[in-house]
Amino acid sequence: MGPLSKKLTVVIPKSSSLLNIALILEEKNVIKNRYYFIIHTYFLGKGKSLKAGEYSFTKNVSQEIVINKLYKNEVKLYKLVIPECYSNKKIFEIIKKNLHVSDGLINYPEGSFFPSTYFYSKDTKANKLLSIMKDTAKVKFSKIYNKYKHNVGGIINQNEVLVLASIVEAEAKKKEDQSKIAAVFYNRLKKGMKLQSDPTVIYGINKTVYLDRQLNRSDLLVEHEWNTYKIKGLPPTPICNVGLDAFYAALNPEKSSNLYFVADGQGGHVFSESYEEHKNNIKKIYKN
Repeated sequence: MGPLSKKLTVVIPKSSSLLNIALILEEKNVIKNRYYFIIHTYFLGKGKSLKAGEYSFTKNVSQEIVINKLYKNEVKLYKLVIPECYSNKKIFEIIKKNLHVSDGLINYPEGSFFPSTYFYSKDTKANKLLSIMKDTAKVKFSKIYNKYKHNVGGIINQNEVLVLASIVEAEAKKKEDQSKIAAVFYNRLKKGMKLQSDPTVIYGINKTVYLDRQLNRSDLLVEHEWNTYKIKGLPPTPICNVGLDAFYAALNPEKSSNLYFVADGQGGHVFSESYEEHKNNIKKIYKN
């Protein structure tokens, strides 16, 4: 049992010799004696293989565990949560807040990243983490697309699926609504109707799908590439980064003839096939 009285984080600088490492650990009271530590390290055959980094040690950690931790480079890891439906702009804000950013962030296309929980060390470069997030998205989405692309064959390619999935992600508060909303947008695309999705308008305003005020009628009249009240078809890019459920829903839309939906005020949506039915649904919801 080691001498450490409480949990402690210790930084071992790059290019530290075994003696320097032992001195640091002894000074921080992680080990009892630097010489015993050096002898023990060589006895285990790891005398030239201890690695620099930021390490977290538990109370009374044993000398052998300390050696193995540095040998395996089991550095302290930090958690970074990237929520679904965050745009690149929002993700860059999280990255800058949590990681040391010395260089400019690479300007990836919107929707390049996979929302998930990531773990990184103190020395992780921001652009390296972004690259991992991008590669994760590419692998996961390509796998799903190749499996289900026959469902939308000839109508939409993988990038267009991602664009549609991002709109579904932004519109649906409940997972069970995603395939229904996807169906509405597919039905509209087939009929040449405009998608008329509010989140696309919001994205055109501030490059996120979140707005600190109510969307108003004048916003819907603004001319920009993402305003699906103005343009026909899909916008040129995704409007956020999407999770697996939304991407899956975009490839597996519910079989329906619905062309409209309205938020029900409970986190879900009410769907309809005709504009008359849609107007009646709006009246019922807003009466309540």
